Amino acid sequence: MNPFEPGLVAASGFHAVSSRQTAQRMARQVQGHSYKFFYNPMWSHFGEHIVEPPGTYYYDRSENFNLFWNMFDQVLIRPELLREFRNETVKIVATIGGKSLLSPNGQPDKRAGSDHLPILFALDLTEEL
Repeated sequence: MNPFEPGLVAASGFHAVSSRQTAQRMARQVQGHSYKFFYNPMWSHFGEHIVEPPGTYYYDRSENFNLFWNMFDQVLIRPELLREFRNETVKIVATIGGKSLLSPNGQPDKRAGSDHLPILFALDLTEEL
């Protein structure tokens, strides 16, 4: 799913939001039920970037509605871990060991690895003594 699809953003789904500030509310009430949030930092990686591809999956279909670039690969963080997470650690990986995972036209090259580009992120879970 892309970051904006109902399964990711609906309260009855993952309830993943694009804003740290919203996620830090921890939960919200919907029709008498409490739903906890996830934070989804992948929103900020969707679209043109200088150093990263504009998504993790490219699909050029012959249909009226076509996004071309998609962000099917996600990082979802519970608000309790936001202190240990830095947005700048999230990367869409386009090269590994100097080898490009992209074809000459800039799209994922499944012959070089996969039709999806991998993502990388870090959490600092070291305890302070």
